[in-house]
Amino acid sequence: MTQLVEGGLRLTFPAGWQALKFDDTSWHRQRFGHHQAMDVLATHSGQHWWIEIKDCEGFEQDNRPRMSPAEPQEVEQARTWVKSQGLESRVRLTRAKPFIIDELIEKLRSTLVSVLAAKRQGEAELQPYVAVFDQGMPFSVILLLTWDIADFNRLAQRLQQKLNRALLPYGLQGLVVNDLGRVAGLACQVSRI
Repeated sequence: MTQLVEGGLRLTFPAGWQALKFDDTSWHRQRFGHHQAMDVLATHSGQHWWIEIKDCEGFEQDNRPRMSPAEPQEVEQARTWVKSQGLESRVRLTRAKPFIIDELIEKLRSTLVSVLAAKRQGEAELQPYVAVFDQGMPFSVILLLTWDIADFNRLAQRLQQKLNRALLPYGLQGLVVNDLGRVAGLACQVSRI
């Protein structure tokens, strides 16, 4: 059994599973620590799961702007001011927290590059996870989003569509869930600590 803690959540994988917190590995910290990465890499029976965890339950209002690809009104207002001052060639404005799917895709890219480098260099700690690059290897990207259950299904449906489009160029499947126990083939229990 493997237990991993991310923020206020504990993920428990049964015996036979290999799982790790990727950004806690010495490989990532020493070589790619300045890049964000997927939270958890897990594998079992030839299936690979890369999991990004966003624990927003109880903080939904603070995180709501991250759930939309639309720029916040404040960013648009600031851009209008920058343009009115003729500063657009010297000043670039971005939202403080990116759209959650954009953030996940950026972390996916960074993790793909890091794991590929680990494969090429024979990094022992990551060997169970480098097979993700083998042709035909089942590989899923999961966004574990804790959110008020009354609002979750509607939100997850919108995010799922955006995630599917974002993963299309990679030939990958993705899921937006609030409980990993509901993902077919992914034997992992999530508990709050």
